[in-house]
Amino acid sequence: MIRINSETQRGNEELANYAFSLLQERGFKAQLQQVTHSLEDVSKRQFNVIGILGDPLVDRKIRKGLLLDTHLDTVSAGLPENWTETGGDPFAATIKDGRIYGLGAVDAKLDFLCKVHAAARFRERKLKMPIYLVGTCGEEMGMFGARYLIKSQALNPKFVMVGEPSGLGVVYAHKCLNVFRVNIGYQQIERDARGFNRRVDLHSFGKSSHGSQPHLGVNAIQAALDFLRLAAERGFEFRFTRMDGGDAVNKVPDKAMVQVYLTSHQFEDFKRFFREASKALGEGRNFRVELGGIGDTGVRFLPDTLFPCIRDVTDFFGTVAGDFAKVRDETYEPPHSTVSFGTLKQGLGSVALHFDLRLLPELLPEEIERHIQSGIRAIVAKYPSLNISVVRERASPGLNMTLEHELVKISHEALERAGLDPILRKKSASTEAAQYFQAGYEAVVFGPGISRGNSHSPNECNPLEHLEKAIQFYEKLIEMVCT
Repeated sequence: MIRINSETQRGNEELANYAFSLLQERGFKAQLQQVTHSLEDVSKRQFNVIGILGDPLVDRKIRKGLLLDTHLDTVSAGLPENWTETGGDPFAATIKDGRIYGLGAVDAKLDFLCKVHAAARFRERKLKMPIYLVGTCGEEMGMFGARYLIKSQALNPKFVMVGEPSGLGVVYAHKCLNVFRVNIGYQQIERDARGFNRRVDLHSFGKSSHGSQPHLGVNAIQAALDFLRLAAERGFEFRFTRMDGGDAVNKVPDKAMVQVYLTSHQFEDFKRFFREASKALGEGRNFRVELGGIGDTGVRFLPDTLFPCIRDVTDFFGTVAGDFAKVRDETYEPPHSTVSFGTLKQGLGSVALHFDLRLLPELLPEEIERHIQSGIRAIVAKYPSLNISVVRERASPGLNMTLEHELVKISHEALERAGLDPILRKKSASTEAAQYFQAGYEAVVFGPGISRGNSHSPNECNPLEHLEKAIQFYEKLIEMVCT
C-alpha cells in the first residue's frame, strides 16, 4: 500500500485497483467508482473503491449498515532527504523499533488495511446489517471523493466510521477548514535591467507539518519572505523575477524559492549578509543561494510593488492568527483557531497565496470571511496598480457530534470491549466525517497512530501495536452494529 504512490495530484488509479483486488480476494462484492472533479493540475484518474459484505441492495429511503471509510490518497512527500527513517525514499515501507514508516503509514493507508482484516473475518457470518468498506480519493484536496460518494447515493448507511489517526480514541468533534486564496494580478513589462545584473536564487527549507498544527512545522515560504524583508531593511535593493513555495495548502511548506536581481555594487555585500542572516533567522530555517549574472537587457522583472503587497497580505493573516489565539477552547489541541500559509504560486501575470484556516465552532466562517474581505480591501487601496482579490476557495464543515449520539455511545462501548481506553476526544484537523454529518449521517473518527507532529510530516509512522488494536476495535464495532 505504501509503495504505490497515490499523492492526490497524481491520481489513485493504481492503488484503487490494488485495493479492489484485496477486497475481491476476501469475499467482498467490490466495485470502482470513478470520481469526476474540476480541479486544475490534478489527475482525472480518481476512484473510490467500494466493498460490501452482506446485503448489497442499497435502499435510498432506509439507512442501514456500517460504512467504514478511509481515504487512499496522500499529501505530497516533500523533500526526500527529510525521510531519514526510510533511506530517503518516502515510499519504502520500513519497520524499525515496532513502528512502520512511510508516506501514508498513518494518514491513512494502513487504517484501510486494518478495516479489511477486521471486516473479512465476518464474510462467513450472517449479518443483520451490511458492512460497507470504502477507500476514497481526493481527501487531501477538498475531500472530493467522499463528496462524490455521498452525492451519488451509491450507499445509504446508518453509521459512518471515518479513518484518520486518532491515537486509538474516538473523535466526535473537530474544527472546520477554510481555504482562502489571495490573487495578486499585475502587468509584467520587459524593461532594461538598469544595472540589476546579478542573479540570486534564494532557496529556503523548513519542516512540513499538518496544516492544522502549523506551530509544529517551520514554514519555508515565510522564512524566505522574512529573509528578504531583513535584507531590504539592511538597504539591499532587489528586482524580483520568480517565486514559488509549498505543494499543498493543508501542509506547512518545507521548501520555497525566490529569484531576485541585485546591482553589481551590492553583490559582494549581499554574500556577506547571507552568511550572517542565515544564522540569525532562527533554528530550523535553512537557506541556500545560487548566484549568477546576466547582461544589461532582456529581464522581465515583476512590479516593484509586488513584494511589499505580499508582505502586507502575510502580515494581515498573521494579525488574524494573533486574534484567533485570544479565543480558546482547551478541549482542542491547539486550543485556538489557526492560520497556516500553505502555498505561493506564480502564474502568468499573477501570484496566488493560499491560507489554511482551522476554526473553532464558536467562530462563524461567514464572519471570518467578511473580516478577511475587509482586511484585503484595505490592502487593495494601497496598491492601485495591482489587481488584488480574495476568495474562500474551499470550505469543509466542522464535525459537531455530541456524547448523546447513538454512534458515539456504541463506539465508546466498542473501545471497552476491545480492551482500549474508552477515550472520546476532539481533533483540530478536518475529516470526511464532517461531510457525512452535514449530509445527515451519524459519523465519528477513529484510527491507529498519532496525528500530532506525524501526519503530513517526514518520517510519518504508525506503531504496529496500534494496527493490531485498531483491528480489534473494528471487529467489536462490526459485531455490535452488524451481527
